[in-house]
Amino acid sequence: MPYAAVNDIQLYYEEHGKGTPLVLVHGFSGAGAVWAGAIAAFAQNYRVIVPDLRAHGHSTGSPETIHHVWFARDLVALLDHLQIDRAHFIGHSSGGMCLFFIGIYYPLRVRTLILVNTTYTFDEFAKRYMRQVADELEYQPEAIKMSQQLHGPTHGNEHWKVHQEAFRAFTTDPNELPFQPADLARIARPVLVLHGDRDPFFPVNIPTTMYRSMPNAELCILPFTGHGIPEERPQLFMTICSEFLQRHANA
Repeated sequence: MPYAAVNDIQLYYEEHGKGTPLVLVHGFSGAGAVWAGAIAAFAQNYRVIVPDLRAHGHSTGSPETIHHVWFARDLVALLDHLQIDRAHFIGHSSGGMCLFFIGIYYPLRVRTLILVNTTYTFDEFAKRYMRQVADELEYQPEAIKMSQQLHGPTHGNEHWKVHQEAFRAFTTDPNELPFQPADLARIARPVLVLHGDRDPFFPVNIPTTMYRSMPNAELCILPFTGHGIPEERPQLFMTICSEFLQRHANA
């Protein structure tokens, strides 16, 4: 199993295919394994790199370091470990949130960004819904079972509680996602904002603000689609992302 020693943790990752690097970044409480349905298709044209974020999946990391800024720093360190100067990135939910840190603070490492069901800030609407989701998790046996399957082998079967508390803590930390639209304007690389019109966490005013704030952004909002575009609309997800990457192959 390949690991990279980065920022005092062991970061697990997988590689598939050859070509221009493409990094797939999973959402909070997920793991790289959730990209299984997309990896084979992308690997036909790209060197696909699929990490487990710190304290997720097979990657180590203490609970107090579960923050989006550290997710971003780890990804940049992984590029260094793999001797990759620049890459395309696709991030879902928290995977997209950490890409804002990379796009703003490490712009030379970015070819393109695809931001799926994500946000640049936790507004009051999102915070209320996030707290509700965290509070209800202990009554969701299927969600707990999925967490145990993804994280149990490395972190133990109670690790879902660590994620629960970290998720809840995001809603009280003003530095978790500290960005304003003016900050997004610093992201000059090509960006695709891909969102569902029924995303319960982030209503459509969030992706439209992101689109209007970034100078080279494209916007795609899918009807009758929630927070899980890669799973809810897998074929459409692949088509939209592949066409965007092809248009910006020389980025």
